[in-house]
Amino acid sequence: MCSDEVETSELEEAQIGTDIVEIERFRGLTEDSPFVQRVFTRIESSYCFSFQDPAPHLAVTFAGKEAVAKALELNNIGRIASIEIIRSTEGVPNVRLLDGPDGNQIRVSLSFSSTHAVAVAVSYPRARSLELGDIQAKIDRAVLELLQRE
Repeated sequence: MCSDEVETSELEEAQIGTDIVEIERFRGLTEDSPFVQRVFTRIESSYCFSFQDPAPHLAVTFAGKEAVAKALELNNIGRIASIEIIRSTEGVPNVRLLDGPDGNQIRVSLSFSSTHAVAVAVSYPRARSLELGDIQAKIDRAVLELLQRE
């Protein structure tokens, strides 16, 4: 099997979620905005507002939260607030669930252009021994395809 291929049987239980948003929708928001307070955690808000232009970072973080919610098939209103997108010291996005199903491994890929932010999330059972590099490669290809359609 090639390094960028994963057998279909290995991904049978995997769920994928995607989201794309316009960055302009996030212009003018402040850390005190009700929307920011309701949707973003303190860690997410601090990260996004550490940039001179927080709008793309707010947008891509929001898209990541939506993609994760879709991958986990979370349909309740408070689902977004229970998903936290955190970055490693290298800037790699990771997902932390503050409330809800914790039996899944979740990988997320985030990207933005000058006008749009896009995210793809994959959720799969922790018990699986999938090659994370293979899954990340699939996510990265999906993000590139979405951005090319823009």
